[in-house]
Amino acid sequence: MSMHGDDVHRRGGTRSAFRVPGRFGTRRPATASEATPEVAPADRVFFEQQPPGTVAVRHDGVRLAVPGAPGDLCALDNENPEFFDRRGRSLGQLEIQGVADTPLTCSLFAISNLSKVRGGAYLAVWYLTRHAIAPSFEVQSVNPDTLGRLLKRLGMKLIPATKNMSGATTEVCVAARKKCQRHHWRLRDAAAGI
Repeated sequence: MSMHGDDVHRRGGTRSAFRVPGRFGTRRPATASEATPEVAPADRVFFEQQPPGTVAVRHDGVRLAVPGAPGDLCALDNENPEFFDRRGRSLGQLEIQGVADTPLTCSLFAISNLSKVRGGAYLAVWYLTRHAIAPSFEVQSVNPDTLGRLLKRLGMKLIPATKNMSGATTEVCVAARKKCQRHHWRLRDAAAGI
């Protein structure tokens, strides 16, 4: 078994704290292919075998189910997405209030994680931006010390003279997807009709 340093030298590479791929330089806008990734056949089969409404499953079997059909943002008016464990027991809800998806802006009033499952805000933002029709995404009345920090990590910016934050829907979706995947969530993507 070789040590990491030995492996680097054997391949002829060097390590540097200053050369981290994707961390420096200018941000490039998300492309359409990043916003709507191709779904592998294994993912399609995996989500077809999940209970109805499941849009994300974590490596330990915890899953997020949305009300109505996946992608129906109007269903969020009456019910909240809910987390379940591997056995189907409820772990709490992800409260999303005031969703309005217009041709110009998809906005919402609040996201509250009413469960003990971490990363709920990233999942909510991914789900909303993935299915929104609007080119702009806005969250209203953001607390800068809590949700504001998370949204900033997704590339959203504070709108001057307000407590609202906004960003380009496609770019926010790509950033939220990456955050969810780093937290070991397998995401259902409607790009392939599942």
